[in-house]
Amino acid sequence: MAADLLGMTEALVRASSWMGVVGWTVMLFQADGAHLFPCGMAGLGRRWQPPLRPLSAGDIWPVSEAALGQERAGCGTTGPYPLPAKAGTAAWMVLPLAKRQGVAVALRPGVTDFRPVEQDFLREAVSLLDRYLPAVERTGRAVEPAPRLRQRSAGVFRLDLADELVECDEIFARQHALPRPGRYPLADILCRIPPHDLPRIEEILGELRARPGTFEVSYRITSDGGGIRHLRAHCTSSRTLNGTVLDIAGEVTDVTTEAQQIGEREALLREQLRRADRMISLAASAASASGTDELAAAACEALAVFGADALVIVEAHGGRTRVVTTAGYDREHRAALDGLPLSARTPLTDALRNQQAVFTPSHRDLVSAYPHYAATLSRLQRHAWAAVPLPLADPTTPAVCMFSFNRTHAFQPSDQPLLIAGAALLGRALERCRTYDAEHERAVHLQRSLLPAHLPQRPGLRLTASYQPAAPQAHAGGDWYDAFPLSDGRIALTIGDVEGHHTEAAALMGRLRTTLRAYAALDPDPATVLAHTNNMLTAENDADPEHALLATCCFIALDPETGRLDCASAAHPGPLVHTPDDAPVPHVATGLPLGVFGGTSYPTTSFVLSTGSKLLLYTDGFTDTPDTDPEHARERLRHMLAATASDAAAPALHKVATATLTPLRPHDDSALLLAHLTGPEPGDRPGEPQ
Repeated sequence: MAADLLGMTEALVRASSWMGVVGWTVMLFQADGAHLFPCGMAGLGRRWQPPLRPLSAGDIWPVSEAALGQERAGCGTTGPYPLPAKAGTAAWMVLPLAKRQGVAVALRPGVTDFRPVEQDFLREAVSLLDRYLPAVERTGRAVEPAPRLRQRSAGVFRLDLADELVECDEIFARQHALPRPGRYPLADILCRIPPHDLPRIEEILGELRARPGTFEVSYRITSDGGGIRHLRAHCTSSRTLNGTVLDIAGEVTDVTTEAQQIGEREALLREQLRRADRMISLAASAASASGTDELAAAACEALAVFGADALVIVEAHGGRTRVVTTAGYDREHRAALDGLPLSARTPLTDALRNQQAVFTPSHRDLVSAYPHYAATLSRLQRHAWAAVPLPLADPTTPAVCMFSFNRTHAFQPSDQPLLIAGAALLGRALERCRTYDAEHERAVHLQRSLLPAHLPQRPGLRLTASYQPAAPQAHAGGDWYDAFPLSDGRIALTIGDVEGHHTEAAALMGRLRTTLRAYAALDPDPATVLAHTNNMLTAENDADPEHALLATCCFIALDPETGRLDCASAAHPGPLVHTPDDAPVPHVATGLPLGVFGGTSYPTTSFVLSTGSKLLLYTDGFTDTPDTDPEHARERLRHMLAATASDAAAPALHKVATATLTPLRPHDDSALLLAHLTGPEPGDRPGEPQ
């Protein structure tokens, strides 16, 4: 059932699981018949993988010896092929493939050799691989050419170095685009040399003038049509009695065809290296992707080597298509692919319905297979498509990945199995990413449910807040804010951040909010509240060090009537303040984070705000961002707060948040709490929801 070498090696890994963790790689001869290249790998960690370069069959590595027909096995730090110095100890067995195609390698990390019964199993497995290998696309070893006779055409010349004249026959004249046999100035030939080759040709002529002997010179000539011809000259220089070289004579052979074949082989090897590297990159990206959107973006980037610039992953749901994720598609074209009946005749739905790959190289092929597209060709952004089913553990919800190309794409025989292999990687990663997306959504819902649904309002005071969850790949966070009335008539404003980005951080955030409220009910002094909360969290951390978490917190007790506030901070940034008269405010002193040491005391900073002042509490999601200086980010927050001096609380907070939270996919969650001392106003009502 395997469609390619990757599928075959994965089947071998599954079949070998009774022996432990056994990885496989299949290395086949390249077209030159002299180099092995890893064409299929599965079950091998990065440090056990063979190098992504051709290995010469003449090397001393066991894979090179086995490629000549000799089975090899071993166990130790020296592997069957070059491995990193710190790869470790592994048992391995290298088995030659039939018809000198290459080798199959089984590798098991550890110090235990393959037992005889295990070696017998590996031999049987490779015999099955030999049986089915011809059915998959691969780069096999070239057939050895039979002896043959080929006519060789060479042009004869003599170069007189004294007067720099070249005397040549008809073949030489034709090779160098000269009118006829005869004598020509050397300059008539040098003018045909490509300009960037000319300095080296001048050096070679200088060497020939300086010493006699027989030499071989390879050079290039520009033809009348602008093409390049590759020539090889075998020449002999002679010396006169006084030691000066008199002339050079020899013959020239056209080797353009051989040079082109060598170039094509080198280009093929480079392309195979590039594609194999991209497939390994895709495997690594798929394994580490956090969420379906990140998976699609990584796949689109990795498979750009095939020319694909967009992809969409679609699943069957209720008899219609449902888009799971896209990369490179705009909203209009994504919507066009969502909700299609599975009975519709399109490449996407055919692949989804029949679970078979559909390759459409051009608009012409699209209309040939699906005539109803003829009227809509002008609206299509792409020009070629490859719709490939994704192998999923749950067959009741089939899915397809469709790669799109911005120009026509002639799918080569080597393209199709690699795209199918890429789809297999995406299929395995998709299920994990779906689970991740669901967990992230639950964590965000948990966070939001733990934040206050309403903020208290008092005459002369307006409170508003915002919370922005992190991007899916950053997991859930532990930022929070809260505001509640104190027993002495003041309003408590709190903001904080639990370390880490996971559901445990969100849960601890909810408990800290409750703890702060409980201790504030007993004693509203901010420093006392933080000290009690710190003792509680430190005791929990000491009881369970493996799951210990720290938190920062800023606690403010604000009197809306007088504008006086008392502030204590546990390693959290102090609030930003803007007053109508730009009066300076004292620096807020901070103490240690919550949960480090029991018995920690926290300093209190007190000052009075005038009517019209705004107080902004924030978390580090706004300041500690990649490639941004935190102090510069705080200054930008301060500037935006001042710029909204004439705005009401809610619009002011919106402007601050949108102007300073620049990343489209923030790496961390973030919270803001804004207090605006408006002074007594008619119509103030307590308890207004936010």
